[in-house]
Amino acid sequence: MLEELQKLKKLQKCDALIYQREDELDTLPEENDSLERRIKEMENKITELRNGVSIQDEERKKREDILNRGEDKLKGITGKQSAIRNKDEYNALLREIDNIKRFNKEIEEEIAEIGREVDLKSQELGLVEQDNLKKIGEFKHKLADNLKRMKTLENDIEKMYDERDKVAAAIRPAILRKYERILESSKTGKAIAEVDNYICHGCNMTLPPQLYNNVLKSERIETCPNCQCILLPAENRKNDKKGPVIREASEQPAEDEE
Repeated sequence: MLEELQKLKKLQKCDALIYQREDELDTLPEENDSLERRIKEMENKITELRNGVSIQDEERKKREDILNRGEDKLKGITGKQSAIRNKDEYNALLREIDNIKRFNKEIEEEIAEIGREVDLKSQELGLVEQDNLKKIGEFKHKLADNLKRMKTLENDIEKMYDERDKVAAAIRPAILRKYERILESSKTGKAIAEVDNYICHGCNMTLPPQLYNNVLKSERIETCPNCQCILLPAENRKNDKKGPVIREASEQPAEDEE
């Protein structure tokens, strides 16, 4: 029976490796989704700032065109002074010139204000690009690594299942079914636990003396009454030439027993 238990132990090693790979594989898609969201957010932020700078720059150009037309109009009106025939026409011309100058000044102030906003947004864009573009590159590199890792894990898991099938095929069907039932209901992902010095290493419970002795004898399948794991002697016990120490069922292990 000890040989059969060792086969189960080997099977559990296969299952543990498969569990680790599958657990890692399960986490990577979520991590990739998070990376893609962060990349998208950063790219959107850069695009938003670029669009903001572009819009403000277009507004400034429109104001500059209006100002140029105003300056041209002012030059044209000023040139009409020689054609003035009376004081009323002169005063009307002065009022028009004053209105145009006041309008042009307002446009100049708007251009200056837009220019300041463009400068601020351009500075912000530069800082965001410097920081985000570097991070985007790092995230994309991590994303590519994760995709490669996922492919590697999928290949590894496929090979591990092939190896598991070979190990399982060498185990008696009834024992294999018992192992798989325990594994399926296990919260720790384990169905096998070593026992040493009365302690189940699956849950750290102290076993009854008779059960402990039965495990050391390895004459039949024994399970932990707490974690339900199939019990087998620890490696140091298995190689102990002195053999198991048989105690009476009523006898308890000493507290200071090594």
